[in-house]
Amino acid sequence: MSYQYDVTLSFAGEDREYVNKVAKTLQENNVKVFYDKFEEVDLWGKDLGLHFDYIYRKGAKYCVPFISQYYKKKIWANHEIKTAISRAIETNVEYILPARFDDTEIDGIRPTLGFIDLRNVTPEELAHLIIKKLEKEPTVPLQEKEQEDVEDVYLGIKMLANYGSYRGLALGINFVNKNKEHRYVNEPYFELSDEIEGFGTKTFFLIEKLQDVKFPIKLEYGQSFDVNYILKSGTIKLWNKLPKDATVQSFITNSVGEKFKSNKHSIEEIIRIFNELGID
Repeated sequence: MSYQYDVTLSFAGEDREYVNKVAKTLQENNVKVFYDKFEEVDLWGKDLGLHFDYIYRKGAKYCVPFISQYYKKKIWANHEIKTAISRAIETNVEYILPARFDDTEIDGIRPTLGFIDLRNVTPEELAHLIIKKLEKEPTVPLQEKEQEDVEDVYLGIKMLANYGSYRGLALGINFVNKNKEHRYVNEPYFELSDEIEGFGTKTFFLIEKLQDVKFPIKLEYGQSFDVNYILKSGTIKLWNKLPKDATVQSFITNSVGEKFKSNKHSIEEIIRIFNELGID
């Protein structure tokens, strides 16, 4: 999907000094960021209630709320986060990326939702984490994206960040039911382009998930699910035995026998990222 912005920032005025540095670093790195100071002329004369509803619900790929004791008390910040939560519920796809100045609780933001602790991260470091997050699903020209979406499955490489450092790598799957009727969807499985010597098969399941998704899952028309499977060092060691041009692909089946396939990812590229992150 094409968005007007890559990321939108939501914050309290008291935290502007930090957020301003984040926004400038993003802009310097050609990230399309919605930050009010960059939009003063465009916002002039607009109905901000309606405009912000669009921006925080439909206008960006990700929303970063800067949560603090001040954030919870602000009328506009509350409007923005409620709108963002509505988008997250409607799409069931990763969207809100919390960044915390403190432990303030915000209604609708679950404490289990992964966040960045800004007490340990500089504005420049946060900006580069956002850039890395955007890189996990490279921007694809609309025409190519439509061709890929014929199968309705997207397979992505996801770097898992927390507290300013990387803690893992995952294969992420997003599936949308475009059938006019509901479907019960089975757990995704994966297939390598080549067999690993001694295993006798190219297909496999990954076990450890970040989300508590129970399969089979019922999807109505237009509904989607997002699930991330953590890659372990043992898997990477096995994949090192594969040819350099080997690929991995995911497949999804449902209760009526339909089968959908994803795009392919290079095994060599996955191993390179895994090693660069220094994951044990």
